[in-house]
Amino acid sequence: METLIDRLREVRAFRNLPTSALTKIAQIASPPTTYQAGELISDGQGEVANWLGITPATLSHCLKQLVTEGKISVQGRQITIHHGAL
Repeated sequence: METLIDRLREVRAFRNLPTSALTKIAQIASPPTTYQAGELISDGQGEVANWLGITPATLSHCLKQLVTEGKISVQGRQITIHHGAL
């Protein structure tokens, strides 16, 4: 049976992320919903990247790719994961 982490690995933006980052993404992405960035981590992109164990540049690239693919929407500090996207 395919897990959410397996599905995340198929998303181009996530292919090279470490399993620890994918596990954390899976925890907040299930069920798909809207999160305020401040609800997860109160600081900025650097703190989120640190929490995921990746660089801020990698996080930025992943977010831009996910927006381009229509899997998420970003409006200010709000990130919406679209239903069925992951």
